[in-house]
Amino acid sequence: MAANSAFHAGFLLISPPIRHNSTCIRCIIYIKHKGKVFLEDRMKRIICVLLLTVLIVSMLLSCSIPLRNSGKEKQRIVVQLDQDYWLASVGKMLKEHFPDVEFDFVISRGGAQYLNDAALNDDLADIIIDASSWTQTSLSDDDYDINPKDYLYDFSWTDITNMFYRVYLDGFTNEDGSVNWLPGAASVEGILANTALFEEYGIELPHDYVTFVEACDKFSEYGIRGFATDYKYDYTDSYMLQAWSIPLLQSTEGRTWRYEAMDGNIDYIPDELGVKLFSRLGQVLKDTDAQADDTKRGYSSIFQDFVSGKIAMIRQSTNIAEYQHEGMNNLILLPYFGETDNDNWYFSTPGYSIAMNGKLKGAGKKEELALDIVRYMFGSDVMNAMADRIQSVVVYNKNVNVDVQDIFSNLIPYIESNHMYTYIRNDSVCRASCAAVQKMLAGDVDATRAVEVFNNNYNAVKEKSPVITTFDREYQWRISDTGSEAFSVRVNTLREICNVDMLIAPAAMNAGDIYKGSYTAAQLQALLMGGGVKFYTKDATGAEIKDVVRCLVEGCGRDDDPISWDTLPASSGFTMKISRDDKGDMHLEDILTDGKSVEDEKIYSFCYVDVSGHTLLERAYNYDMSKHGGVHMYKAEADIREGEKYDGYIAHTTNVAQQWIQYFADGGRLAAPEAYIQKS
Repeated sequence: MAANSAFHAGFLLISPPIRHNSTCIRCIIYIKHKGKVFLEDRMKRIICVLLLTVLIVSMLLSCSIPLRNSGKEKQRIVVQLDQDYWLASVGKMLKEHFPDVEFDFVISRGGAQYLNDAALNDDLADIIIDASSWTQTSLSDDDYDINPKDYLYDFSWTDITNMFYRVYLDGFTNEDGSVNWLPGAASVEGILANTALFEEYGIELPHDYVTFVEACDKFSEYGIRGFATDYKYDYTDSYMLQAWSIPLLQSTEGRTWRYEAMDGNIDYIPDELGVKLFSRLGQVLKDTDAQADDTKRGYSSIFQDFVSGKIAMIRQSTNIAEYQHEGMNNLILLPYFGETDNDNWYFSTPGYSIAMNGKLKGAGKKEELALDIVRYMFGSDVMNAMADRIQSVVVYNKNVNVDVQDIFSNLIPYIESNHMYTYIRNDSVCRASCAAVQKMLAGDVDATRAVEVFNNNYNAVKEKSPVITTFDREYQWRISDTGSEAFSVRVNTLREICNVDMLIAPAAMNAGDIYKGSYTAAQLQALLMGGGVKFYTKDATGAEIKDVVRCLVEGCGRDDDPISWDTLPASSGFTMKISRDDKGDMHLEDILTDGKSVEDEKIYSFCYVDVSGHTLLERAYNYDMSKHGGVHMYKAEADIREGEKYDGYIAHTTNVAQQWIQYFADGGRLAAPEAYIQKS
């Protein structure tokens, strides 16, 4: 109870202060002596001091966020990021370029579901950076209750649209001419090949479809799959349907259907076009020896087989940093092959898009400021920083060039000749593709029947997902001196699920407010980071736990290192005593339980929540990989077995999102918030 009281007391600090108008202060002090009213000199001085003190206090209270050396107020701008790694690039650059702005960064990987719920609860951020393309949310999908364009800012009347090549912006323009999303730097997708394998087995790199099939056949002789991908996902099935027929989709009949589909003006694929598409894909599935079991294979499984040399080529984008971190430097991104070299194409896909809250229209200075921020984000400095992070090689806005890494130099002729296909970003197309492609993989349908399955699912109205739980109150994400209410609720609930003494999670777990109302499984997952997040547990000493916490508070060279007070981690089961120096850097002074320092030698059951826990833990403990054969302290995800320990930690096989949803399905409730930060 005491902890809760402290927590809520801390949150009073972020409430808007009472404003005082100094001109309304009236202080008249009379001293009556012998029927006369007078003020003695000494009293005059006292009164002057009192009046001055009141005036100063009044002025201080009247400024909610005072600027340094200025009487102006800082304008608060909320920026929603769909990836925590944007903090290290765009987050820092925004803070440095706009020092007079108070930025709040909200991290959410919930995509369309998160944005849908935020809009319904009047809680959209001012500026939104998102990769889900909320614009392509199908209104026939009953899980989404709104039309995004009703809640987003229209850029069409601004000069910002002039920063883009019209041919690319057309795909982001609504039927009525409005523009709600602006495309950021684009990743390019193709076929990622392990050139070391080609050299080892003396197989030539393919340059068209015939040589691609020949390479696949030769690898199969050595027990190696020539090409494979993660057919488990609907977007992959949509990619494959389109990727292998790009010349056809660039024809008149193909373009007509594509643009009608992207605009939402058509809800089927014409039979003649559809049969051609599925016939082509059927041939590819046969030539690459695709199997029914491939529908069960996700990204992690494909990743591990590619890294270990069991697969020679996979579907992938220019964002290949993860493979390079695994020591794979002999890589090349090949195009999707057509019958001739001239029929080879790559996908061009915005790595992110930027939108603004529609309520900023007519908001005066705040609207102007938000537009200035968006203009800056599409300038050369920010674009290159963001492009470098996602290894983009294409930009859609004018007067900006991004550096192309040597590994992608073979893409330059395709970029220059615009052999970059923009695929249909549409939930309905993905859903229909998944249904049809997976039935083809299972051998249940031919090309003609696949078109029927596609159209039946394209037209189908998805049933509303069932409600799993209901929350009876709202919790806000905003950070005070004692922490975030919503973040505390999240980590305290996760600690109950994990059943440990102590738990800590990075800022990316604080995915916005927790709203009052009913929740489906998708809505529950949108409250957390992405689906790949895992629990890492260990019976750890107080000293070990302190090392991990210090890495999260002070930074240890990760992309999600704190850049401000609102990007600090949250703890459950202990309080973090944190100071901040003149440079704004955070320092961990101590970790406390029941107001006392955690004992260094005492053993506590501890959990770290993250998608890449091994990276942090290795750095936190100064883990020397050279002593362990140069490998990570954990096995590959596909090889993890529940209950097995790797260097003391258990990397649990069931991800956090699954356990989170199951907890509420079993009748679990949200844990109460507590103060988890003690400002030193």
